[in-house]
Amino acid sequence: MSQVPPGAARCRVCAATLAPGSASCPRCGADQGGETCPHCDAVAGVSPHPELRFRCDVCGGPRIPVTDARIRRSGREVPLLQQARAAASARAGWRAAGIAAGALLGFEIFLFALLLLILGAKVGLFLAGLLTVTPVAAFTVWAVRRARARGRDVAPALDAAWVSVASDVARQTEHPLSTGALASTLRIAEPQAEELLALLEVNDVVRAPGSAGELGRAPKVRIGPAAPGETFAEGGASALAAEEEALAAGEIAEPSPQRTAHVDPTKR
Repeated sequence: MSQVPPGAARCRVCAATLAPGSASCPRCGADQGGETCPHCDAVAGVSPHPELRFRCDVCGGPRIPVTDARIRRSGREVPLLQQARAAASARAGWRAAGIAAGALLGFEIFLFALLLLILGAKVGLFLAGLLTVTPVAAFTVWAVRRARARGRDVAPALDAAWVSVASDVARQTEHPLSTGALASTLRIAEPQAEELLALLEVNDVVRAPGSAGELGRAPKVRIGPAAPGETFAEGGASALAAEEEALAAGEIAEPSPQRTAHVDPTKR
């Protein structure tokens, strides 16, 4: 049996012995970083999750890791992560309610069938069984639908949160931001980093590629100079009116809808 050195660091999740400077646990893979969780305020690492992508090792809430300590988060992702967690929790609650109601429904059907065998088919018994089974069946269906509806709210909130953090990284990167650099900073695969960069380009956070795989930061600017004495708001209104007239005349095409990035750290 190997001797554990006195004072050796241990994993915050499984208590396994860690080598000096280890970023993750060799046994369970838990991150040994020290960022504060936006849900429970604990200083804890994150672990990959098939749906939440990364979750807090303490409370299990969705997290977005940033490996570069120089990046300062804007905090815009926090309400989105909280929204995703609330949706996941509500889905779990409705699932539990649906399972319980389904079990009760099965028991009622079994009891009703047993009474039919013993007492025979009678109108009163049939009506009593129908009045008992119908509400439970309706609630079971409703609970399942509510669980599915709340489950569909998880991914969009997570996507928006990841785009927010990616924009923070892009704005605070002095050199052109490459796909590999973004993937390394957010601990994601390069295909997901490419999707995030494409969304940032659409939102005018980064400019078009100047070289293969690299994008630079570009602040949002106004298209066209303002007329003498014209305020920014008036200029924006006139530009919007001109764009609407061009759309009506068919001179320019309507913009295509934005894509949604799905950042899945498990697909690496």
